[in-house]
Amino acid sequence: MFHSLNVYRKIEGIGLTIDNKLTAIIRNGALKFHSFHLLRQIFDVSEYYKEATDVDIQQFANMACVSVTNTANLVSISDTWIRRKLWLISQSQILQKVPVYDIKAVAAEFNISLDTKMENGSEKIEIPDTKKELKTLLRFLDEDYYKSPLLQNRYLTNSKRLI
Repeated sequence: MFHSLNVYRKIEGIGLTIDNKLTAIIRNGALKFHSFHLLRQIFDVSEYYKEATDVDIQQFANMACVSVTNTANLVSISDTWIRRKLWLISQSQILQKVPVYDIKAVAAEFNISLDTKMENGSEKIEIPDTKKELKTLLRFLDEDYYKSPLLQNRYLTNSKRLI
């Protein structure tokens, strides 16, 4: 529908809606945007934005350092955000590089609930069954928490850049 001469009219063909604000710009060869959600509606960014598939999630659940009580539930509660975090965590190999006891100690420092259990002589991170707790853990494992270098304040970030 569109408005013309104080009357709303039904569009009888193909139409295009243009917003009144920019979604993204290219400046000096860099794509800049505020909303990744809106950007994905216009551009194919799949080459730069990966999500864990169901198979990837099952592989994550079978890692030696994690304990998942119900893999099917983990797959079913994995929305786009969770799948992206799982993919990023897998790519960083943080669970292979950092021992569980170190992960547990840092989680305690940030007051993040991280349960572990012993299985076959090794400590494993228990992956929560609820979406809210899972997102908190994944945000931590993807290193979205940090401590400021001078005042030692603790922060949660929604973006990061390696320096």
